[in-house]
Amino acid sequence: MGKALRRALGGLAVAAAAVVAVPFLLPLEPFIPELTLVLSEKLGQPVTIEDLRLYLVPTPRVVARHITVGRRAQVMIGELEIEPDLGSLVFGPRSVRLIRADRVAIDESALRIPRGMPKSRPGTPVLVERLVLTTVKFNHSRMDLPLFDVDMLLGEGLRMREAQVEARDGSVKLRLEPAAGEGTAFELTAQNWTLPGGLRLTFSTLSASGTFREGELILGKVEGALYGGSLVGRAHADWGKQVQLSGSAQLAGVDLAPMQKALGRPARLSGRLQADAAFSTRANSARDLGDALTLDGPFEVLGGVYRGVDLARAGDLSGERRAGDTTTFEELKGKLELRGQQVTLNELCMRSPKLVAGGSVAIATDRTLTGRLDISLAQTGGFLGVPVTLGGTTDEPRLRPTKGYLIGAAIGTVLMPVIGTSIGSSLGGQIARTSGCK
Repeated sequence: MGKALRRALGGLAVAAAAVVAVPFLLPLEPFIPELTLVLSEKLGQPVTIEDLRLYLVPTPRVVARHITVGRRAQVMIGELEIEPDLGSLVFGPRSVRLIRADRVAIDESALRIPRGMPKSRPGTPVLVERLVLTTVKFNHSRMDLPLFDVDMLLGEGLRMREAQVEARDGSVKLRLEPAAGEGTAFELTAQNWTLPGGLRLTFSTLSASGTFREGELILGKVEGALYGGSLVGRAHADWGKQVQLSGSAQLAGVDLAPMQKALGRPARLSGRLQADAAFSTRANSARDLGDALTLDGPFEVLGGVYRGVDLARAGDLSGERRAGDTTTFEELKGKLELRGQQVTLNELCMRSPKLVAGGSVAIATDRTLTGRLDISLAQTGGFLGVPVTLGGTTDEPRLRPTKGYLIGAAIGTVLMPVIGTSIGSSLGGQIARTSGCK
């Protein structure tokens, strides 16, 4: 009895060893040249495969390794696994249970490959039930995207039934499913996520939902938390004969200093921003959207400091700037008008315990400043004030008293040497005043 058991166990061991060895006994290298030729013809691009094997356990599947697609290797796959539905080989129609690709690198130029693919000949379609891509890197010239995974359920004609894309660091998740009218509905959630592309803003949390279809994107709702504040918005884009974008955004309690640093600008203005803006743009190409952008809306900054200018010294005729000049304020509000790269701030009003300032400022595309401010000492009803013109740049602003101020100061000095300058200054301010805080 013991000998029989030992023989049985020995036989099982031999059988197990044979099963383990089977995959390595069925190399498919002889088929690689023919397979790559067929794939190259169908894709219209050269295809290379370094290794190809048939595995029988735990499930029958074909595994290919070190695959490249394209003349400049626009697509590279470390390992590709194809698991067929064995029942479909007998009873039909043919189907693949799973296609899994690991360590996938895709260059942005690979997106043009489908356009150059030759028309496929009619034949019996193969149903793919599920596509899984792991450790995917998409190389883009203007965006730095994290490594991500894709899990997609497919139907007839390779139509998506459901898909999920998730960054491997857990920062962002995207869920997709079919929508009415040949569209696709999506839901995006993110945590501690920095936007790819030019606007390198970091959201503590972000959620967005909407639909997209050929030539159109509808962003129904966006909600996010960033830099201690919140964002709520919506947007609509379409790219038919022209590229068009429109929408609105509301910001509340956003800390401006870290936000400016994130955008690569000096943190000259601090405080908490509140804004309500509507925007739109239309152009023949996406590159020209920025030049055609229009944006309008009121804004308010509470409890902040502007570094680089001391408005309390605006009456200094020398115009000399001192290191460490700052203007502290309790409130700064106005209306923002953006036309392409040209920025205008109208109906400006700044209030602090020391002064009140009102006026308008224009910022040109080269960041040069023009405009005028009426600056009054607080609690004087505007009687003691200085009207100034703005010049210089956003990095090096300059303030100079207006001609009206200089004339008034001169008249006051002649008439009343002691207090005449202040009275004359006020007179000049009244002559030059065009706007202020209400």
